Amino acid sequence: MTVLTPFSMRNAVALALAAAASALAFTASASARPATGCSLCGKNLIKNPGAEAGRGQTAPGETGNVPHWTNVAGQFGAASYTGFGSAWFSAASAGPKDKGKNYFFGGTTPAAISAKATIGQQVIALPAAAAHHKATLSGWLGNYGTDRASVRAQFADATGKTLSSLRIGPDTTIGGENMAPRSRSGSVPAGAKTVTIVVTFTEHDAGYNYAGADDLSLVLS
Repeated sequence: MTVLTPFSMRNAVALALAAAASALAFTASASARPATGCSLCGKNLIKNPGAEAGRGQTAPGETGNVPHWTNVAGQFGAASYTGFGSAWFSAASAGPKDKGKNYFFGGTTPAAISAKATIGQQVIALPAAAAHHKATLSGWLGNYGTDRASVRAQFADATGKTLSSLRIGPDTTIGGENMAPRSRSGSVPAGAKTVTIVVTFTEHDAGYNYAGADDLSLVLS
């Protein structure tokens, strides 16, 4: 039987403490390493999602670009909640809690009136790690008469071929001088390199396109 002397017992305790400290250091180091996976997950991928950047229209006939968005057809723009008169959405209308000063707007210019739809879009690059993650598209949509608002998220490969898409609206149950929230989820397809957010305001009565949208969001998880 081995008999431990006070000296050898002190050595054994020291070795045990050193081993425990080493284990703790390894655990701390491991927890400090960045998690692998989707670097874009958990945040809104859409830039200027509420049309807050830039000036909102305050009178019929005005035009204006919306930063980070491209006008595809009609007269895609932003309107002010407080300066556009009593024609449509206002600060008192139902809408996002963080409504801000502007919302996306169908337009009142000749280009908007003559087009079947006002369309704006934004292209977002995706890393390979985004594949198979859940994608949730949401936003507040507002109609006016026969004018309808809808939003699509189109996932495409490197050649630009659409692989899949998500869409909210058009929803005929939304009416009055209010917006309503809509949301839909799906999965990012393998091979997707970009996702294009397409906002469409369809106009049917050959007049002003008063449809609107606000607080758009695309979040991966």
